Amino acid sequence: MYRYILTVGICAVIWLVNGRWIIQAVRERITSEIYMHIGLGIFLTLLTLELMFGNAGLWMRFDSWWLEIIGYLLYIPSGILVFGSMRELKRKGKSETVDFTATSALIDTGVYGVIREPMTLGMALWSIALIILFQSLVSLLLGAVSFLCFWMSARTEDEYNVRKFGDAYKEYSRRVPLWNLFNGLRNA
Repeated sequence: MYRYILTVGICAVIWLVNGRWIIQAVRERITSEIYMHIGLGIFLTLLTLELMFGNAGLWMRFDSWWLEIIGYLLYIPSGILVFGSMRELKRKGKSETVDFTATSALIDTGVYGVIREPMTLGMALWSIALIILFQSLVSLLLGAVSFLCFWMSARTEDEYNVRKFGDAYKEYSRRVPLWNLFNGLRNA
C-alpha cells in the first residue's frame, strides 16, 4: 500500500512543479516550453512508475540484458548533450532572469556548435534509453509520447529563436543541424 501512496505523491510533485512551468509558458505564449515541460513530466512519471511498479513486477517486462546495456549506454550521449547545453547556457547565455535557459545571446559554441537543440535531443535520447532499459508496454507508450513532446519542443523552439534572433539565427540554422548529431559532428 505504501508503494501506491508514495508513487502518487511523487507523481503529484512532478506535475505540480512542471505544471507551474507549463502555466508560465502558457502565459508567455512559449509553445516550446509547454512541450518541453509536458515531455519532462511524462518522462519523470515513466521513471517513477517503472521504478516503483515495474520493479515490483506489476506488469510484464521483456528483460533482455543486451537491450538494458544499450539503454544504459544511451545515458552517456544524453548526459553530454543535456549537461553540455546547460553549461553553455550558463556560461554564455546572458540570461536576464533566474531561468538560465532564457538567454539574450545566440550561442553557437560547444554542443550548440554541433546541433541547435542539444538539450531536447538529450532528453529525447533519455526517453529512448528508458524504453530500452525497462522494456515494458508502459515504458514504450510513455517514452514515445515523451520523445514526441521533446521533438515538438525542438521544432517550436527553432521557430521561436528565428523570431527572437532574426537573420543571425537563420544563418546559424543553415550551418548547424537541428538534431542530426552525426551531420553536426561532421560539419564541426
